[in-house]
Amino acid sequence: MSDAVALITEVGFPIAAALGLGVFVWKLINRIIDGMETKLDTLDDKVQTSLDTMEERVTTKLDSQYGIIISLIDRIRAIDNQSIRQDVLLKTLLGVPNLIDIEKLAKAERDDQRKD
Repeated sequence: MSDAVALITEVGFPIAAALGLGVFVWKLINRIIDGMETKLDTLDDKVQTSLDTMEERVTTKLDSQYGIIISLIDRIRAIDNQSIRQDVLLKTLLGVPNLIDIEKLAKAERDDQRKD
């Protein structure tokens, strides 16, 4: 208290009041900034948790779709092999050459030679 009285007598009341108000505003701004940092940290943690959850769900979905694609490719290969076996069997039984044009069967494999 004696420091405040000494300051007032030395510089005058208006300047001392302005300095006191400046200190008050400084402390208020620091408290607001600290509160904002705490809220931002909390929000950042929530966003990170949400992103981790979404990434896990997307990874799970992609893994299941990858399995579906692999099984569909296997089915297509099985059907292709079965049609070739039936063609060979019919050619052998009937003695007729080339009932199915093998170029058409293998065309999809030639056209789809992309390097994904």
